Amino acid sequence: MLDENMLNKQMVTRRTFVIGIGKLSLLFLLAGRMFYMQFLKKDDYKTLSDKNSIKMIVINPTRGEIFDVNNETIAKNNSCFRLLLDKNGNPKFSLEIDLISKILELDNEQIHEIQKRVKRGGRRVPAIIVDCLDWQQIAVIEERRPELKSVFIDAGFDRHYPNDASTVHILGYMGRPNTTKLLPSFIDENFKVGKNGIERYYENELRGEFGHKRIEVNAYGKYVRELGQNASISGKNLYLNIDSILQKKITSYLSPKGCSAIVMDCTNGGMLICSSSPGYDPNKFINLSTKYWNSLMNNPYRPLIDKTIKGLYPPGSIFKIITALAALESGVNPDDKIICTGGPILGGNKFRCSRSRGHGALNMIDAIKHSCNSYIYGIARQIGPDKILEVATKFGFGQRTNIDLPGELSGFIPSQVWKKEKYGTRWNLGDTLNLSIGQGFLLTTPLQLTRMIAAIANGGKLLTPRIVSSETEYTQIDVSLEHLDIIKTALYHTINSPGGTGYLSRVNYKSMRMAGKTGTAQVQAKKNAADNLSREDINWESRNHAIFTGYAPFNTPKFAISVYYDHGGGGGRAAAPIAKKIIKDVLKKYS
Repeated sequence: MLDENMLNKQMVTRRTFVIGIGKLSLLFLLAGRMFYMQFLKKDDYKTLSDKNSIKMIVINPTRGEIFDVNNETIAKNNSCFRLLLDKNGNPKFSLEIDLISKILELDNEQIHEIQKRVKRGGRRVPAIIVDCLDWQQIAVIEERRPELKSVFIDAGFDRHYPNDASTVHILGYMGRPNTTKLLPSFIDENFKVGKNGIERYYENELRGEFGHKRIEVNAYGKYVRELGQNASISGKNLYLNIDSILQKKITSYLSPKGCSAIVMDCTNGGMLICSSSPGYDPNKFINLSTKYWNSLMNNPYRPLIDKTIKGLYPPGSIFKIITALAALESGVNPDDKIICTGGPILGGNKFRCSRSRGHGALNMIDAIKHSCNSYIYGIARQIGPDKILEVATKFGFGQRTNIDLPGELSGFIPSQVWKKEKYGTRWNLGDTLNLSIGQGFLLTTPLQLTRMIAAIANGGKLLTPRIVSSETEYTQIDVSLEHLDIIKTALYHTINSPGGTGYLSRVNYKSMRMAGKTGTAQVQAKKNAADNLSREDINWESRNHAIFTGYAPFNTPKFAISVYYDHGGGGGRAAAPIAKKIIKDVLKKYS
């Protein structure tokens, strides 16, 4: 029988053997791994030695281009060469910037802009010193290459707008993002996004998808080799309803002090022309100078504002269309006559007709033709404000049109409840009379006027205006087609019958005849009954706005048009002639 000491010795011996085998196995495993690394994978690990590391480089996608209705390129990508600064290349990189400024003969403003970019940029991504170098600049820089350690030339692209200012409010421009919350965290400081117009509204579609590549760099940040990449995906091209040639041509018709013109297909909502004046050069926003920015900001005619969708104006006499239609929907007989004496109808001199000697007895068609205030006041007293506001709402006033442009304003239509809450006073008859002729609290955009007249022309379809070609969207307005026909007859006589406020701007070709309404909107109250706020010898800021809205051809309506001429005076004298020129250009090309 084995004693206890013998059993313990045998157990220790087996344990020692097992442990020894385990250690020997680990030693062989370690030796095998070392052999694999030092002999079989020697070349791969050698390049990763000496403190080499892997960097991820973002590959920016090629931005989609933009084409007009005739496939003309109106926003494209031009290849260019850029001069960039890598702050890691030389601790004294500021001396190199001074040298670059001298050899490229940059002025003080350009130097200041470069200094701002360098200060704003970090060390992770090179900062752009000069965008779009010409060949002479490239040659000069290459001659001085030994002195330039931190700057280098790189290929890039420049967004270019061939039509300059004429399409700027439609297209927008490119610039640095205000926030990167909606962008990937790895984009570099030089990446640009759409800042306005179509460039901004369709940013996601135009941008495409980022790619990336993996590269090895050594301890000094220098490139060693590329390990692999995922290609970027180009952005989507966009095709617009805009005719850029017509858009550029009609710009010369518009006042540089403030004017807008819109032509919309009243069958599908496609925007053929959408022009706001004055404009600005989007190509200068690639590297925007302080001087140019300040010149735009200090311009009293607000070139940065797209007046078609962001300009809020009283609709003036254009709104008489809505008041007349509301009267018809309320049961007013269009053949009933109201006598216009030209005098006040509410005491004092405020509510009177623009024609001091009056128009005599008028029915509805003649009242619209002559733009008689007294008739409109009369039917407004009969039906009250609520019916007028109801019809105005049906035709889209006080609401965004949902056009595919950013920043559209909704305008404003008042109400009795609103006035009580806002001013603490009740709605009165004077408010109703002001409303009926498009004055008072009412505010609209030129695009809302265009959509309204298109709905009159097409049988009550309230279209969604579209810049980019897409399917037609509309809502059918609950309004009598018979009543619309009465309004359309009145609009025809306004332009084509003697005495009509737009008669001097008629188009004599039968296939081009317009129907429409002139409008004059006051921006300040008259000092007396005889005061003419449309005359040219008063301050520009005090002069009436001039408006025209209509459609053509009359028999088969195809295009709706609006012209809003800031402080232009009378609508028949200033806005209607512009509309005539535009509609003739349009119909010559598309009839």
